Amino acid sequence: MLSSGHAELDAHLPGGGWPVGALCEILQTQPGQHEWRLLLPVLRQLTQVRTQGQNQSVRRQPARAQPGRPRARQVVLVGAPCMPFAPGLAGQGLSVSTLLLVQADSLAERLWAAEQALRCADVAALLLWVADASSSRVRADHLRRLHLSAQAQAKLLFVMRPLSVQGESSPAVLRLLLGQAPVGADAPARGDALAVQILKRRGPPLVQTLVLPARHAALATLLVVSAAQRQSAPVIAAEPHLSVAAPCRAGCASESHHALDRTAAAA
Repeated sequence: MLSSGHAELDAHLPGGGWPVGALCEILQTQPGQHEWRLLLPVLRQLTQVRTQGQNQSVRRQPARAQPGRPRARQVVLVGAPCMPFAPGLAGQGLSVSTLLLVQADSLAERLWAAEQALRCADVAALLLWVADASSSRVRADHLRRLHLSAQAQAKLLFVMRPLSVQGESSPAVLRLLLGQAPVGADAPARGDALAVQILKRRGPPLVQTLVLPARHAALATLLVVSAAQRQSAPVIAAEPHLSVAAPCRAGCASESHHALDRTAAAA
């Protein structure tokens, strides 16, 4: 097991984290929207663990594979709906050099590439996106083959599928429904939080919907402090006349006061 990086989710996952060597399905209405925010903590953990362990293994004998723990640091993306935003991932601590993007159009090509990647010793996790169109729908035996490959090689395996397959059976040991958490009156600042339903797990399904913060703890603290400073700042009335000699100041009225925007502008 590997921690998901979300304490509330770990508390409801059997073993306290993502199952290694098993198929995990993530269902959502539109691919590419929320899965990165859900999986980024564990992907970051995989790459950091491997990097820290390289220097320690120089004087040792080749380490044996430990059950339940990946050995490598490469993350393979098969059929990703869009190109990952490298600066954003790097800013969250995930090095893009650890990502391998496989472009495959047909379902057969994606399944073949996924199975080959799972057999590779340098792969720690595989993310597979399948559209499940009526003309090329993923069958249960396809998913079972991937599950067995991940099990034999002790890999993390996540398959992203549309919400329309929720009523179909699946060999996945873990099945999640992922979406955007609604903004409530009691939590107006959590509009970017994730709503997670555990549809299938070892044991009984989870009835309640989990709300996971999608922001890193340090970033969330920074944004809260920045918002409080803006609210407490005195309001300064605009001057009635603008100087013609300085036209650029007129465009500053639309300048963003968001902490991240200021950082991006300074860069």
